[in-house]
Amino acid sequence: MTATKLIFEGPDTLVYWKESGIPTVPLRSTIDGRTLLSIAAAYNPEVRCCHGENEWEGGVIHRLDTLTKGLVLIARNQKAYNALMQQQKKDMIQKEYRAAVTSGRSISEGFEPFMLLDPFGGTTVITSYFRSFGPGGRSVRPVASNPRYAKGRVYSTMIEPEDESTLRCTITRGFRHQIRAHLAWAGYPIRGDVQYGGVPSDDFGLEAVSISYIEPCSGRKLTITA
Repeated sequence: MTATKLIFEGPDTLVYWKESGIPTVPLRSTIDGRTLLSIAAAYNPEVRCCHGENEWEGGVIHRLDTLTKGLVLIARNQKAYNALMQQQKKDMIQKEYRAAVTSGRSISEGFEPFMLLDPFGGTTVITSYFRSFGPGGRSVRPVASNPRYAKGRVYSTMIEPEDESTLRCTITRGFRHQIRAHLAWAGYPIRGDVQYGGVPSDDFGLEAVSISYIEPCSGRKLTITA
């Protein structure tokens, strides 16, 4: 396993590569332990001094699932945090993921029927609303047209083939488990993602490999890659 490490350091932003198996932030203010935020704060304590609604999440702009590895953007001051959150709300922060997938998911509960051209044949965009699913809302399910959820936000995942078993997925503002659920809905779950019907594997097959955003202090566009 590759250890969590600092990839980029700017005047008002940090980009870390998070290893699989550790949370991005604590789940609640009362929970302490090893997270990406605690690792970043050990070297840059100022990241705990900026935050949004949840103080314990510090300057983290977007979270990765515990099993997902890859790049995470963190603000170093409140002004930068506020500016980056505005960018995120306007779909100006672009994140790219590499997903190792297999054909055919082993679960069907809660998934609406879905027709998709072969995602390995060219660029495809999957678009849906989302709803919580299962005990405690641990999972989510894409929703295409149910009027109960039609007033919610629409989320899109652009998919491009990288090789015969790997897809590149691009999103802006994301929903919890968005890429995992969209790929499973399409019949190509992520390797190791048994929660969404993927084949068991010791290596969870989703990695955030690129993030693009406007640096608040300079106004220049940055693209950081793993």
